[in-house]
Amino acid sequence: MPKVKTAKSEVKTSSLAAFAAQLRAWRERAGWTQVELGKKMGYSASLISGVETLDKPPTADFAVACDMAFGTPGFDQDSGTPGTFMTLYELVAREAYPAFFAPVVPFERQAVRIHGWELGAVPGLLQTEEYARALISISRPMDSDSDIDRLVTARLDRQAILDRENPPVLWYVIDEAVLRRVVGGPSVMGPQLDALIRAATTPGIVIQVLPLTDDNPGTDGPVSVYEFASAPTVCYTECYAGGRIVEAPAEVVELVTVVSMLRASALPRRESRELIRQIRSEIDD
Repeated sequence: MPKVKTAKSEVKTSSLAAFAAQLRAWRERAGWTQVELGKKMGYSASLISGVETLDKPPTADFAVACDMAFGTPGFDQDSGTPGTFMTLYELVAREAYPAFFAPVVPFERQAVRIHGWELGAVPGLLQTEEYARALISISRPMDSDSDIDRLVTARLDRQAILDRENPPVLWYVIDEAVLRRVVGGPSVMGPQLDALIRAATTPGIVIQVLPLTDDNPGTDGPVSVYEFASAPTVCYTECYAGGRIVEAPAEVVELVTVVSMLRASALPRRESRELIRQIRSEIDD
């Protein structure tokens, strides 16, 4: 009996399949082999093949390289106007997130300041690839390796905003329990703490740790606050398998107050860095 695909699985792969089909069509129209296209884009032929066969997910940089190589309609590198492949990539990326989180990604790209409180995991914008993979694999034990790859790629692509000429200011309060929970084992958690220490000394990034011994006004769940140059502040709060965007001014004020109270309870920046270093020293690589 042939295997029947569910509507959910068909929707899940639609944009990825469209990206792969367009890549193959544009390449064949140009008369290039995968090796030739790879050389023009600066990628390996095996990656080109993997994207065309849906075995490997494209990244934002890969999509831009496709638009540059083919000169797709609408693409303008100077202005940042997306072409065919970057437009398709946006759809691929949205499908890689749960429906409740996908609308949050544009907020990250447009925000000038991002404030957050995390009590379950290291903030996604500061996760290493190995930590992200371990965390996603733990929470999605039924997913295939290719599904996990897509989710990891999408999460890491979000971090591209930190490489911009004018990246957003990040200010996170992280529960101490997050740092002590050894996700993926010492070989994964050690480098993740190293990455947090580097981030904590990077201009434009503030990290505070809320000690386990202090009162915690944020037990209801993580909170993210997005401030924009010319738009009202928006918040996002999350619970198990769900999340909610908050735009009503009164609710935004409440969540901003929660984050402010957490900052007041958390260790100052220098003491926070020292605590992260201390916890890191306790992990045996």
